[in-house]
Amino acid sequence: MKQLNEKVAIVTGAGQGIGKGIALCLAKRGVKVIATGRRLEPIEATIAEIKELGGDGLAMSCDSADRERVFEVVKTAVDTFGSIDVIVNNGQAIVPSQPVEDTEYENMLKAWQSGVIGSLNYMQAAFPYMKEQHEGRIINFASATGMFGIAGQLAYGSNKEALRGLTKIASKEWGQYGICVNIVLPGAESPAAKAWAEKFPEEYAKQVNLNPMKRFGDPEADIAPVVAFLAGPDSCYFSGQSVIVDGANSIMP
Repeated sequence: MKQLNEKVAIVTGAGQGIGKGIALCLAKRGVKVIATGRRLEPIEATIAEIKELGGDGLAMSCDSADRERVFEVVKTAVDTFGSIDVIVNNGQAIVPSQPVEDTEYENMLKAWQSGVIGSLNYMQAAFPYMKEQHEGRIINFASATGMFGIAGQLAYGSNKEALRGLTKIASKEWGQYGICVNIVLPGAESPAAKAWAEKFPEEYAKQVNLNPMKRFGDPEADIAPVVAFLAGPDSCYFSGQSVIVDGANSIMP
């Protein structure tokens, strides 16, 4: 079984926020990282930072809904570094909040294509390589938005719950090949959360105060190390699980 520092990982949405934090965290542990995102400049900046730290990686622009491009990215990872061991499906398009009756088809499609469909694209592209080496790690990303059914978030939340379903089914089918599939539900200070804080400072302060730790998680320091565990050899019997990393914020009173 490979150690973490022997692995190659693709991290989607690696140009900012949680994705960037994961890419840096894995690289510091010796993982070769392929950073992907729809815009090339931010992921190139992530890879540049990784190389400044002495790590290795590659930036590749990719819309996860573009199935052909996803397969190209995975093949390039294998051709460049010799394998693909970890897929971190963090990337997700954000769509406007709308009530159920007013939710636009285009927003539903955008959320699902970038989320559950995009994640499935990467999973299916990596599967033959992981099956052949009888080892692999898939780490998807969900949200309390879907788990708790937050009003106004039909497109985003339903997509995230579908991702949990995808994760559980894949873990049952792919366990025989040594592939572990898990999903993380983070509570982090993402760029979207920061923008929300600037727009609604009082509501933000209220939500922070409700958190038992009185803060939101840091993408690299708090969320990414859990992903590193899920990507490493110590998680070889841990699969099909929804891992909530939010400082106990989601525990109901």
